[in-house]
Amino acid sequence: MDIDYWRQPQGVSLPQDDLRFLYIPDDVEAYMTAELAWQVYDYQQAHVEDGRQITKAVMVTMGGLLPGVLIHDHIAWSAKKHIPAIEFGTLGVQCYAGPGKPLDQPRVMQELTIDVNGHVVAVVEDLVDLGGTAKFVRQLLLDRGARGVVLVAPFLKNTRMTEEMEVIWFSIVPKDTWIITPRERVETLIKRVPYWRAQGASLTDCRANLQAIGYPAYLIERYLSLAYEKG
Repeated sequence: MDIDYWRQPQGVSLPQDDLRFLYIPDDVEAYMTAELAWQVYDYQQAHVEDGRQITKAVMVTMGGLLPGVLIHDHIAWSAKKHIPAIEFGTLGVQCYAGPGKPLDQPRVMQELTIDVNGHVVAVVEDLVDLGGTAKFVRQLLLDRGARGVVLVAPFLKNTRMTEEMEVIWFSIVPKDTWIITPRERVETLIKRVPYWRAQGASLTDCRANLQAIGYPAYLIERYLSLAYEKG
């Protein structure tokens, strides 16, 4: 694993697509979330005296579930006496209709499951694109009484967010890149193969695209024909 590469990775270009695609291997996701957890721990250490420690964490579904669960595994068992426990909850927000198709504005699909009133809250996402979702969730939490909000995400596409709110992050990715995280590999395949077919790609072309992106053979064999037929 080349960690320096993953701090500023580049996606794969394809003949039938304006987007670039970045496939995230399991070991990379695991390392990134471990480092995010260590940064959260450093944040807690830095705020022992000022009362600004994080005591709640909201995983924004679906994207924030996987990094949130992995981060929880680190910080739930490594706390010291002066580091408070963090209660995790969820908030369902839909931001995209599909790859490269953001909604006009985020929609709440599942209500907040924990009380954030009076707490500093970490918002766990898989990536920050245009920043609209982060701003939307932050305002929602502040309206519910949160004292502060810290964004935690493996990937940023918009570095301006670091000027507008506290952000703990790992990697910067170009805006034209669709990040394929471990929780949405099949979803991306099923949604994008019909698009390639509509652009004139053959079944062989689609297979080559998936291989170039980095899809393993078992996913291609299981889902390619199904996705192509849907086109």
